[in-house]
Amino acid sequence: MHANIFTELSIIIAIGAVISIFMRLIRQPLIIGYILTGIIVGPSVFNIIKSSETIEVFSSIGIALLLFIIGLGLNPKVVKEVGKVSVIAASAQILFTTVLGFLVGNAFGFSKTESIIIGLALSFSSTIIVLKLLSDKKEQTRLNGKISIGILLIEDVVATLALVMVTARSEGSFSISSLTILGIKGLLLAGALFIIANKLLPQLNKIIASSQELLFLFAIGWGFGIAAIFEYFGFSIEVGALFAGVALAAFPYAQEISTRLRPLRDFFIVVFFISLGTRLAFDEFVSIWPYALVMSLIVIWFKPFIFMVVMGLLGYTKNTSFRVGSALSQISEFSLVL
Repeated sequence: MHANIFTELSIIIAIGAVISIFMRLIRQPLIIGYILTGIIVGPSVFNIIKSSETIEVFSSIGIALLLFIIGLGLNPKVVKEVGKVSVIAASAQILFTTVLGFLVGNAFGFSKTESIIIGLALSFSSTIIVLKLLSDKKEQTRLNGKISIGILLIEDVVATLALVMVTARSEGSFSISSLTILGIKGLLLAGALFIIANKLLPQLNKIIASSQELLFLFAIGWGFGIAAIFEYFGFSIEVGALFAGVALAAFPYAQEISTRLRPLRDFFIVVFFISLGTRLAFDEFVSIWPYALVMSLIVIWFKPFIFMVVMGLLGYTKNTSFRVGSALSQISEFSLVL
């Protein structure tokens, strides 16, 4: 079985490398090559992947590493700088996109509940894709990158709450009290995390930084451990990994941790995008293309337009507003789960 997993992964990576070289030759983003690789090795074409659970685990590792590294670059000063615009822009976009998605869903004959879920799903942007694009363009520390990351964080929190409510409703256990409990859990987890980061970890600075291997092991243990704790208490791995990174952002060795983890992140995030491609099926495309076309227009045109209008009203330049809006013009992994 282990040999089969190794063989599958080797074949997948080899195909991915060939397709990525072709993408580079025709000057296209490598992400497209990774997703195309997933389509080729998935059930739609050659159906090479048999150990789908192992691939999913690798994908989760890639997501956690990506969000953890992004968190390492988000010190409190950055959060304060873009916090206001992130909250306002994200809230306005979620509200207007959800309303429009609801109206479109109703027009297509979906029920009210289905239409609300469609609207919410269209309003969330892909944390993984946006952060990968910002990283490739080296824009994560620019103003548009900081605002985009702030908006993604707000959307991820709202998406988490939406998933909790939908799950609870489907099980017949939804209540305001369950939502309140989740909020209290989040505050307690965040509080405990930053107390440990500010009181305990500074005492261990010299020990942790005394060895490169120990620093590497500590970083992985901290990032994955916090992500797992957040998931256990009802949040997502993404949110937990991001908070784990933010907690270490002000430490002197944060940049070194980020540099050492990047090669590991790049490998696992490639597997994530390949895994995403394997889920794409085209069997029912003929019957769903009208819905897909209209909803794609909402995501590609309406969402960026809302961001540009809101940021313009807040005094940001057209260039910054356009860069933020265009970066966030896709739907999230949360949307697929929802």
